[in-house]
Amino acid sequence: MKLLNKITLWFIGIVFLITPVTMVISRNNIKKHLDEAEVARMTAVNDRVAQQMMAGEKPDRYTHGRPIAITTVAGPLPEKKVLVTKDNFIAEDLGKKECRITVDSWYKIGDQQYKISSYNYVIKSEEIFRGMLSTVVWKMLLMIFAVSVTARLLSGKIFSPLRRTMKAIHSFDLKQKNKLQLPETSTTEFKELNVFLGKMTDKAMEDYAAVKEFSENASHELQTPLAVIRSKIELLSETNIDGVQAALIGDMQNAIEKLSHINRSLILLTKLENQEFKVTESLKFCRVVKDVIATYDDWISMREIALTTNLDKNIPLNIHPALAEMLISNLLSNAIRHNRDGGQIKMLLTHRELSISNTGIPPQIPTCELFQRFKKSNQSNDSIGLGLAIVKQICEVNGYDVDYNYADGWHKIQVCFYKKQTVNSDALPAAAAVAV
Repeated sequence: MKLLNKITLWFIGIVFLITPVTMVISRNNIKKHLDEAEVARMTAVNDRVAQQMMAGEKPDRYTHGRPIAITTVAGPLPEKKVLVTKDNFIAEDLGKKECRITVDSWYKIGDQQYKISSYNYVIKSEEIFRGMLSTVVWKMLLMIFAVSVTARLLSGKIFSPLRRTMKAIHSFDLKQKNKLQLPETSTTEFKELNVFLGKMTDKAMEDYAAVKEFSENASHELQTPLAVIRSKIELLSETNIDGVQAALIGDMQNAIEKLSHINRSLILLTKLENQEFKVTESLKFCRVVKDVIATYDDWISMREIALTTNLDKNIPLNIHPALAEMLISNLLSNAIRHNRDGGQIKMLLTHRELSISNTGIPPQIPTCELFQRFKKSNQSNDSIGLGLAIVKQICEVNGYDVDYNYADGWHKIQVCFYKKQTVNSDALPAAAAVAV
């Protein structure tokens, strides 16, 4: 949900919570002030009648037609000279609830004591509430409309710097070596955000350049001494040596080849993490699979492994050609290396997935851990433990899902091409099986 919509909903929610409370408070205040005003008026009327009686005038003219009653009182007067009484009753002639306020005042006029009573019907709380309710409903509807409209009008100006900042971040690329250009803004929070983003991207560019330089230097500097050691060992192997020495030299050559392979694999992982493989156009993935299979024919035949393939035709994928070849090569070589002599390999390629299954002994660790660097089972000692890590990284770069399962003597690695979308099966061409 957008920030503007969240702010609008929060504001409307606060209005809905506060309005009923304020409406009750307003109703009570209005009722209280109306009652107090009416009590003050009737008290003044009682005082006026008493003044006329003290002056010897007859109050008939003033009390005529008014709800005023004058009665004589025997005994002492009460301490409170004014008494207010509120009565709620149902008027029989009107058939509805009424609220009446009566004000009783006591006076001593000459030798006689009098009680002067005035009463009047006032507005009930329910009537005030009903009158306010319709007003509040219209007020809330107008407020919601006004907030929704003005929020979107103001957002075009208030959040414009934030949108331009987001656009600049989306277009920012570390490999272009251009500093992040952020828009000017007068909002303090956006200024602080731009300063933070500028420092963060500058540091990221420095770190990226340092890592890239290190990987390039490491690749170049390590390959040179490895080549020298390899050539010296080859020269040493051509001299007069016995069987024990020959075995040691062979072990040294294997270790050097393994070290060279680790170096290349780590550099490849670094390039993958830095996203240095840009995709310009789609390629036919099925053709790459066939080419890789052809390069491994001799190794498969040497180990007498039966390879069965079922490959769909015309499968275009947006993946770098080098990454596509490495992905298939690592999966197929892993299936061969961890297979048994005379075993089986099954390859399935559809528009949705690529799966490679091979026979072999059960893994000694959970299969999900084999995608970690230098994690390997004890099935093959010549593995460096980076093949599946490279497969995992290639899949993450291209948005694929990869899964590894073992069941009933079969290892199965499955690469799903559509991680976040669904393929319409009606649009897929018919599969064509190719035997290899």
